[in-house]
Formats: sequence, C-alpha cells, structure tokens
Amino acid sequence: MFHGLLLLALVQPAPSEPIIWFRQPAQNWNEALPVGNGRLGAMVFGHPGREHIQLNEETLWSGGPYDPVVRGASAALPEIRRLLFAGDVAAAHDLFGRTMMGRPIEQMKYQSLGDLWLQVPGHDSVTNYRRELDLDQAVTRVSYTVAGVRYLREVFVSAVDQVVVVRFSADRPGMITLAAELRGTRNPAHSNYGTDYFQMDAVGPTTLRLTGKSTDYLGVAGQLRYQADLEARAEGGAIRTDRRRLLVDGADAVTLVLAAATSFVDYRTVTANPAARVAETLGRVARRPWPALRADHVREHQHWFRRVQLSLGSPGARLDTLPTDVRIARFASAPDPGLAALYYQFGRYLLIASSRPGTEPA
Repeated sequence: MFHGLLLLALVQPAPSEPIIWFRQPAQNWNEALPVGNGRLGAMVFGHPGREHIQLNEETLWSGGPYDPVVRGASAALPEIRRLLFAGDVAAAHDLFGRTMMGRPIEQMKYQSLGDLWLQVPGHDSVTNYRRELDLDQAVTRVSYTVAGVRYLREVFVSAVDQVVVVRFSADRPGMITLAAELRGTRNPAHSNYGTDYFQMDAVGPTTLRLTGKSTDYLGVAGQLRYQADLEARAEGGAIRTDRRRLLVDGADAVTLVLAAATSFVDYRTVTANPAARVAETLGRVARRPWPALRADHVREHQHWFRRVQLSLGSPGARLDTLPTDVRIARFASAPDPGLAALYYQFGRYLLIASSRPGTEPA
C-alpha cells in the first residue's frame, strides 16, 4: 500500500504556484496588476519603454467633513405617511427626496492619488516578455530582453514600511537608464466638480514631490491635503533631477521608494500634516536596503496569504504554463480546475491588499 501511495505521489504534478501572468503589457486599467498594503495601492501596467503605475491612498476623497442633515425635514413626514397610506407611492417618494433626503444627495467620490511614469529609452521593442503577479509574495514582476540583456522590474507595497517600492535591475552592469515623473491626476470634467489643484516638483537631487488638495464636489469644499515623495537609490551610475523629472543614467540597479499621506484623521477631522507623515515614513526606511525591504514585505504578506491553500485537482496537464488570459479564453470548453483555485486565491489576495487591521474597510 505504501509503495502505491509513493507511486501516486510521484506521478502527481507539483502544486501550481499562485501566479497570474501574461505575455503582453496591460492595455487598460482593468488589465493592470494590483499591489497594495491596505492603505496604499498601485496598478502596474508593465510597458517596457513607458511604464505606468497608477497610485492610490485610501483616505483621498473629494470634499471634506460635512453635515448632510436637512434642518426641519421632519415637518414633511406626516404628509409623506399620508401619501403612502393613500397608495400614492410616487408622490411620497418625490416629497421625501425634496424635503428629507440629506444634502448633497450623493456621497463624496474616491480620488486617485496620481501616476508614476517611467520612460526607459530603447525599450520599445523587446523579446521574451513576461508580466506577472505573484500572489504568494505580493510582488509584480516585468521581465524582457533587449539586445541580449535581461531586464527585471519588481513592484510591491510594503505594509511593514508603508511605502511603494519599484526596483529596476539587469543581468549586466551599467544598463539601467530611465526618467521618472510623478504626476497628479486631474479629475474628470463634470459640472458637479469644482476646483482642485496639484503641484509637481523636484525637491533635491534624488527626490520628486507631488502635493495637492481634494476636489470640491456638490458644494462641499475640498479640504483634504496630500503629499507623495518619490526617492531614488541608484547602485552605480549617476542620478539627478531636472525640474519635474528624476533621471538615472548607467546604473547597475535602481530602487524607487514612494511614501504618501493625506491630512485625514477621521470623518470629522482633516487637519493632520501630510508632509510630516511622509517625512517620518521616509526617515524610517532611509537606511533600509532593498533586500530587507523586500524580505520583510514578503514575510508579512505570507503571514496572511498562507493561512489558506486550495487544490481542486488537475486535468492532467500543467496549464499554469499557459498565460492566464489564454487559460481564461479556453476555460468554457476545456477543464481547468487550477484556474478556479487561482481565481479564489486572487480574491483573497485582493482583500489582503485592500484592507488590513488599522486601515479603512475594503
């Protein structure tokens, strides 16, 4: 019996790694790969020559604290009741909306923090491209080859250090050259949106800064202030800033560390100092090397992610060798229980990335 069990174990395929991967960059936001720590989030598009990483901070909303209560609204309640009992539901609904509904009727809107754009010259045409999200490590990786050099970029959002980390490296020294821009996001043109502002600056030889305030919305003044600082750490080569850009030339590797904060305290108070919060965060990680940042992030994430494992069997082939979009396209006509298990783990991953103890709810 034991020999039979051993033989069965030997012929069973090894468990698939929980990795979502593609052979092409994301064409839109829904195809980008998400990373987050509950408070900060990033969507990684994966374009080799012009990387786009969209950034979120959980407390950045339009408007500010306000009281939606309509004073004296209860005076309409008897008439609303009378209309309901008389069967005139439409009239009761209309009167309720005009007299008792809180003002403004809509809630405030969640806002994007900004965008990190990374231009990499000479990387528009590449081979052996792979873009992946490792659910077990909470790290996105983009790898490809240009002129015989293998390039790798990794992105994660650390709950330990409260920073977004972007790492560029290559298998040959002196090959990392790029330009980084930290841009604010203009809110969509809409009659209900009021003024907002943001400012983008270089504030030192290795740092970019984005500052701004939330948008006015439906008569509620934008009161939240925010700041994001991007610092670059190059290994070899040269690094400098040029007005709104951060330039890296001929480095062996470069690590970009982004810290962000708003003035949010609670639903009634938005008087915190985002600049002080960002400075404190960057001060804590100033001497933290790349291996420590990554290792501590992975360890903390796996504390949550590895609490659950799911295996639904195998159709007899290692389908994880196929890109995820290919597996999705063939799923309706070909069995792939591993894809269902991966989808379940992706749902867990998203909850871990979007809400942690001490953060706002997902």
